[in-house]
Amino acid sequence: MVELTNDELKCISAFESLTGAMVRDCIISESEIVFIVSEGELGKAIGKKGANITRVRQSFGRQVLVFEDNEQMEKFVRSLFAPIAVTNINVHDKMDSKTIYVHVDERDRGSAIGKDGKRIKLARTLVQRKFNCDLRLATH
Repeated sequence: MVELTNDELKCISAFESLTGAMVRDCIISESEIVFIVSEGELGKAIGKKGANITRVRQSFGRQVLVFEDNEQMEKFVRSLFAPIAVTNINVHDKMDSKTIYVHVDERDRGSAIGKDGKRIKLARTLVQRKFNCDLRLATH
């Protein structure tokens, strides 16, 4: 179980009151706030024509990212990389550690990594928090 800081709890409370969506996890970085909402509540978090997410971004004064939670590792990982097409996901167990290999097309590699590696770092952090696994990107 991940322990949340007071700032994260305040952000979760504000997000839930602004959107009506149930938040499962939150990560605050210098440039953005990331929310994981309960399965099926992504639409509620975004709102009609993006009204809710726009209101949240204005309220927090920084970039806000929202992902949908899923207990199935593969679906959760795919949602982290959407709209990039993930061609395959392999899980390798070695002794006490698990590594997830996410395969994307060579053309999508830059998008999967993100500017300054932000997207892949965020995906690694979220997968580590939720499933206690490492995440690696592979191309073909």
